Amino acid sequence: MIKRKQEMRIEPRFEVKGGRGGYDSTHIFEQSEVAKTTLFAVNTLPPGSSIGVHPHQEEGEAYIVLSGKATVTEDGQDYLLGPGDAEYCTGGHTHGIANDSDEPLAFLAIIMR
Repeated sequence: MIKRKQEMRIEPRFEVKGGRGGYDSTHIFEQSEVAKTTLFAVNTLPPGSSIGVHPHQEEGEAYIVLSGKATVTEDGQDYLLGPGDAEYCTGGHTHGIANDSDEPLAFLAIIMR
């Protein structure tokens, strides 16, 4: 399946999972377009924004940093990730992501069942 950028839905989101501020989520593919995937989107967090720490049980979520710097909290420990770095959270674990820098943070988020 080919999908052009102008065909992708952009969803503004705010204070997700108890995080700070808002960000845009560009849905590359919708849930109905990809099997076993509930989210396939590039999220762009402005400086100072975050997605709060949250658990995953029956599904896993991968973060792949595309640009900027991310502070990823995984199971209570903070990690600094840059472009090309990735994190995967699955059943029984927690994670969150924050942009504590002065540049926008863009990352690919994929939630799989």
